[in-house]
Amino acid sequence: MPKKDYYSSRAHDLLGSIFGVFALSMLITSPWQVDTSGPDPFYKGPLIFPLIVFCLMLAGSLPSLWRLFRPSEKSSWYLDGQGKPFKTMVILGLLIIYLAGIIFIGLEVSTWLFLLIALKLVNQDSILKLTLIPVLVTLILFVIFKYFLDIWFPEPLIMEIFLE
Repeated sequence: MPKKDYYSSRAHDLLGSIFGVFALSMLITSPWQVDTSGPDPFYKGPLIFPLIVFCLMLAGSLPSLWRLFRPSEKSSWYLDGQGKPFKTMVILGLLIIYLAGIIFIGLEVSTWLFLLIALKLVNQDSILKLTLIPVLVTLILFVIFKYFLDIWFPEPLIMEIFLE
């Protein structure tokens, strides 16, 4: 099988680096932005979620930072897809719908649907991936939030409509 040449985009690395710098600045300033004076322990307090998200963002941006400052000889400033990041914008829209879905249809169904649609969108057509990944991630989120962190989401609005 012939080896494919991969040319990294410095534009993508710049955007990833910007996200990383933003995440780092938010990590540094988050103790002053979030009120932690409540009675909850640290792992149940309001600061835990921003810390997790910004740490993940920072960790995800490290390869971009590395490639931005040490580019390969074949890298350029191109944007793939003729400069139109269609799939990325659709997944961003799905994330926004996912947040609304948590309110209307619940965490479990929203997570499962989001992952199923996103995997299908990025051409992960394997039946094993389309069933196993969404189910496993949904179960993991359910267990982490409800049993380890003891965070219970409110009843979905769709249940209130059907139970009235």
